[in-house]
Amino acid sequence: MAQESLIKRILGVVAGVALIIGLIAVYNVWSWLSEGMPLIPRLEDRWWAGYYETTVLGRQWCLVRFVKAPSGRLQMVVLSAWGAPDTFDVDRSTSSESFVDLTFTDRANGVRIEAKQLYDGKRYYLGSLMVRRFRDFWKMNDDVSIRGHFAATSPEREFVIEPLADEKVSAFWGRYVRPDRPQPPPNEVLRAAGVAINDYGRKAEQVR
Repeated sequence: MAQESLIKRILGVVAGVALIIGLIAVYNVWSWLSEGMPLIPRLEDRWWAGYYETTVLGRQWCLVRFVKAPSGRLQMVVLSAWGAPDTFDVDRSTSSESFVDLTFTDRANGVRIEAKQLYDGKRYYLGSLMVRRFRDFWKMNDDVSIRGHFAATSPEREFVIEPLADEKVSAFWGRYVRPDRPQPPPNEVLRAAGVAINDYGRKAEQVR
């Protein structure tokens, strides 16, 4: 009798553990189906390309690199058509479940850019349907472009960048950013400004 009672207790414990494991598995599957695999998009160790709008000159193309300052603070370095790179301090918030909120501040002249970014790997069913993506609305997001505007400007001026493959950096630099002065290349411009990066001809290790 005592042995039967012990076996029942053991079976009860095993059943309880199996139930907990099953519930965790069901929750994880449901979470994956409903949310996908949301990750905060990686900013560093890659080139970004895009444009910003100015009041006088209109749209200006640029290359962007995110780097860590000696203090450990994340910064955005913007290379445009002329002059030395502009440096912005980066503040990033993930308090929203839908967007990553970004603020870029150039403390030298008080310029501030407010932007948003989608989570990498998250499912945006409603947003996809709203833009009529009926065939692939269930797919996980791979658009990690950063879209924003310059704060306190009227009319509103856009700022848009997206990741650029290493092998396309040189062509973008020479065709859009500095077509009249493609030399020195962007990595050399950064080094001259005291910014150390991986060469864009190498594949940087992807760390999320």
